[in-house]
Amino acid sequence: MKQFASPGFRVWNLSPPAKVLYSAFCVLTLLGIASSALYYGALVGGGLQGIRAYYAGEEAAPANGDGRDAHPAPGPAMDLPQESRPLVVAMSYRKLLEVTHFHLFTMPVILLIVGHLFFATGIGDRAKLGWISAASASVVLHIATPWLVRFGGGGLAPLHAFSGGFMGVCMTVVTAYPAYAMWFKRAEERPGGSPPRSGQPAP
Repeated sequence: MKQFASPGFRVWNLSPPAKVLYSAFCVLTLLGIASSALYYGALVGGGLQGIRAYYAGEEAAPANGDGRDAHPAPGPAMDLPQESRPLVVAMSYRKLLEVTHFHLFTMPVILLIVGHLFFATGIGDRAKLGWISAASASVVLHIATPWLVRFGGGGLAPLHAFSGGFMGVCMTVVTAYPAYAMWFKRAEERPGGSPPRSGQPAP
């Protein structure tokens, strides 16, 4: 942490062991983002209707109004009673609290670590402010949207889908770019400068 507090510190100045450690963290974080997308895609299933059903307990309206599919699959028809259909129940308050509790203790820590790495990449201050602000907002929004869909209704399902995609893009950028910069950016490439003299940190 002393290195990150030094003026002019850049990720490419890290020692090889530190680069390996931080690169492993970035790669595992990116895999975590990908696995979360796959997990929630399989969990809610069915796009926006899946989000409505999973969080708000809103069942899809029958296509022809009598509880039967307007376009049944080919094959023998089965006239099932209405009560045999799968039960769709809104997520409970306790389950929502459990999920939120877990994410509130993990996502801010990940954001803090990758944010410090992103600060030390040497990109412009406006780009840093923009990407870190966007990543922070996306994390807050995605943690909040299950509550909004649960208690505000299934009409807010697009907001949850948007927040997930928004967070995925922002977190990928602030995580992947430091991993690239620490191995492939050189001090000589810093904007408007010459290589630092021996014993002097790169700005």
